[in-house]
Amino acid sequence: MYRIGEFSKLGKVSMATLRYYDEIGLLKPSHIDVINRYRSYSPEQLKDLCAIVRYRKAGLPLDDIRSIMDGEDPVPILERNLESAEGEMVILSERIDTLQRMIGSEGRQMYEVEVKELPCLTTAYRRGRIDTPSDLPGFVLEFARICHDEHPDMGCTEDGYCFVTYDDPEYREEDIGLTYHQAIKRMGKPSERIGFMTFDPVLAVCVRHLGPYDRMGEAYAAMTEWMDQNGMELSEPPREQYIHGCWDVESESDYLTEIQFPIRLR
Repeated sequence: MYRIGEFSKLGKVSMATLRYYDEIGLLKPSHIDVINRYRSYSPEQLKDLCAIVRYRKAGLPLDDIRSIMDGEDPVPILERNLESAEGEMVILSERIDTLQRMIGSEGRQMYEVEVKELPCLTTAYRRGRIDTPSDLPGFVLEFARICHDEHPDMGCTEDGYCFVTYDDPEYREEDIGLTYHQAIKRMGKPSERIGFMTFDPVLAVCVRHLGPYDRMGEAYAAMTEWMDQNGMELSEPPREQYIHGCWDVESESDYLTEIQFPIRLR
């Protein structure tokens, strides 16, 4: 038997930690003296303590460690913690990337504002909701199948112009309402799944945003500042034209979006 101090040295764990493990029932001493209340541990318990230390180093919560020590299958518990750690690693990597960009360029992308005329066009459109922004490509592909099934001869314009407008009254990260527009050569007959719309020519303030969608607010801020300085305001909902995204590039840093603000003078 080892007194708590000796056991602490052997297991490389403080006495305070051993007392805490005793209090929560994770590793109770094999014997407690009824008179002086000294704790003693058996040699076999050193293996248990080493396992606890290993699990703690892997970041497992004490409740999970207790479940394993009580005989529960460790594999599902370890797999769940691995998945959680991988998610934390992604978040940490994004944080490091953001800090590096902030150090290198004060964290702000320089936007070149362009005013151009968006031409008259006819679009086929689909309104709906997606769970998260990553579901947008699937929403678009499903719309392409609908167009092919219902209007196989409709034809997209040569430039392939398409854009998205967002329909919710506030920004949403989940359960997102949107309308996807695809420029087409000729209008068809609307149905429950597909509609048609004609847009008149309109002047628009445009910028191209390179990088993740969650930083697009910086582009919006640059555009609204430019509009305010030049006495302009929105005349229609902003359009987001996704040029490169998860469908053709791997890194979010390579996503390219043109944001178009239809405008009029105030």
